[in-house]
Amino acid sequence: MSWFTHRFETAITRHAVGSMRYTVVLLDEALHDTLPLREHPRLRIEADVGGVPVKGAWQPSRGRWLPKTPLKVAGLQVGDVVDVAFRVIAQDDVDVPVELADRLARGKRLRVAWEQQTPGTQRGLSHYIESAKRAETRASRLQQVEAALLGTAPMPWARTRSR
Repeated sequence: MSWFTHRFETAITRHAVGSMRYTVVLLDEALHDTLPLREHPRLRIEADVGGVPVKGAWQPSRGRWLPKTPLKVAGLQVGDVVDVAFRVIAQDDVDVPVELADRLARGKRLRVAWEQQTPGTQRGLSHYIESAKRAETRASRLQQVEAALLGTAPMPWARTRSR
């Protein structure tokens, strides 16, 4: 018995937003009315898309919903037909990197600061750490996140904005 509650088959397609082109699967329109998309337009899900595990959200775009998925990495291409199976998860779900979870468990002040952040900010900070490829970069980003949470530095994305 599968833990996925929704299933459909679809072809991988190209989706354009401005000058950007994305390789995506689109949510089956027959499911639009069965899901709480009005209440949660970025509906958080866990899924399997053609054998690729996905944890993210159905993202609204021009009246259609699509997840950001690593389809190219799995060797899937535009036109390939894939099975999509997914379930809705808690909308405040956040995957916290192990080293950040360890720091949060050891520091009450840091944990309180973390808990005051919105789930979206928590996901952003977690992604900032997780997306580092090198251990040194990951450790540096962990320190930046900790400083931002404690109020001794700006949020990481505040540093990268052009003036």
